[in-house]
Amino acid sequence: MTVFYIPSHKLDDPRFYLDGLTARSAIHRFLMNRYRAYTQTPTPVKGYWTNESNDMVHDVMERFEVSFNVESEFDQLIEFLVTLRKRLKEQAIYVTRGDRSYLVQ
Repeated sequence: MTVFYIPSHKLDDPRFYLDGLTARSAIHRFLMNRYRAYTQTPTPVKGYWTNESNDMVHDVMERFEVSFNVESEFDQLIEFLVTLRKRLKEQAIYVTRGDRSYLVQ
């Protein structure tokens, strides 16, 4: 199982459209077309980190969960998240896979 977190306030904001879609719609389309299923948890999850100025920052996140059988599918997800991160103007997207965690930059 792979999980990633996206700031809630950017999911439906038109400033962050991806190919004419909201980020939420782009995520939905990618996950359904690629994996045919996913779980989204809209309950508020707070993320905390320090920025380049060493200031503590926090955001309310939504959780997306997807599973797949082939290792190359993880690489495809990471490629999508790299593009999404740039479009959302995020420093990184937090991803967990099993007991490992990653910052997609």
